[in-house]
Amino acid sequence: MVNFDYDVCVVGAGPVGSTISYYLSLEGLSVVLLDKKTKIGYPLQCAGILSNHINDVNELPKDIILNKVKGAFIHSPNHILTVEKDDDAAYIIDRIAYDQFLLNRAIDNGVKLINKKAVDFDIDEGSVILKNGEIIKSKIIVGCDGPNSVLSRYIGNTQDRFQASQLLVKISPEDMMSYRGVSEYSMDFVDVCLLEETLPGFLWFIPIGNDLYRMGMFSNESHKVQSEILADYLKKNNLKFEIIEKYKGFIPIFNKNNDMVKSRAVLIGDAAGHIKPTSGGGLLIAFNACKWACEYILEAIEKDDLTILEKYPDKIMDEYQKEFSYQIKVQNALCMLTDDDIDYLFMKLKKNDGEKLISEYGDMDTQSLLIKESLKRGLVFKVMPSFLFKKIGKLFGF
Repeated sequence: MVNFDYDVCVVGAGPVGSTISYYLSLEGLSVVLLDKKTKIGYPLQCAGILSNHINDVNELPKDIILNKVKGAFIHSPNHILTVEKDDDAAYIIDRIAYDQFLLNRAIDNGVKLINKKAVDFDIDEGSVILKNGEIIKSKIIVGCDGPNSVLSRYIGNTQDRFQASQLLVKISPEDMMSYRGVSEYSMDFVDVCLLEETLPGFLWFIPIGNDLYRMGMFSNESHKVQSEILADYLKKNNLKFEIIEKYKGFIPIFNKNNDMVKSRAVLIGDAAGHIKPTSGGGLLIAFNACKWACEYILEAIEKDDLTILEKYPDKIMDEYQKEFSYQIKVQNALCMLTDDDIDYLFMKLKKNDGEKLISEYGDMDTQSLLIKESLKRGLVFKVMPSFLFKKIGKLFGF
């Protein structure tokens, strides 16, 4: 009979690892949380914007919210669309403080934190081998160790990723008003920029207060090239800027053929590719996944039946496969566009009440609502460049 040190060993003490650890500890399980970092949350690798649906899936202290936004200026190379909700649509958060809040919440509920790196596994035996040679044995191993997940790689998954670069910049109100083509300054809007050279990703400005913005992008390009694109974009748009900090990271690409469960191993969040294809965001998906994974892990341990864990990937696919499929189609369609095509699309959207439709049906988390409504109203047929109609039509089946 195997002697286990813990019921569950969670690898990765980011927001997802801390959250699943907390949920499991609430159920009375013994949980150890591993992370190679001594200071959780550093370096920043996230844009730090969450839709207001965060309140439905996890706790978010008010003092961690830096700003609230209700709309967006969406830029093509030469046109701008303005979309706006009646109420706050998203929160800009202090992501480092949020990571540390979630970690402390778990520790306060009895989770043990060990600041050591996991380097190898035996998922049949439940063994996690640390860099110093120490071995931890648990009934279940949960991988929340990000887009470079050691556990995901161990169980044989492919790890395709986009690269992401971000700057913390200070830009004057006058320059931002000129860039947006408005006469009134507001920190209530993000800016999203679609450019041929960034596709299938995009470029963003996220206001955090005091004329400070997180400016970043994700794409297939290297971090070095991305840095050049960001700097060139600021200069081309006559945005005088002061760079305060620089960050870089990776965004995993969802692969439905990857395993989320194998033997005693379970993957959640970036480690499992739980990422919205169009935006690269995934924290809310991961928080939902934590609740479902907790349920099945608890049942598997109580009944001593690892096959129960297979319910978890089935639940994820039931909830998100259709949405991911829509977003992948949108992503593939965008990759067909040149800068001229994007300008044409924006011009047509403006003429055909596209801003109103996006304002009403646009949602950071469920983008299929807008796609379905656009198809229902025939807007797609009005705005799409005619020479691309057949190619893009095949993606969506019309």
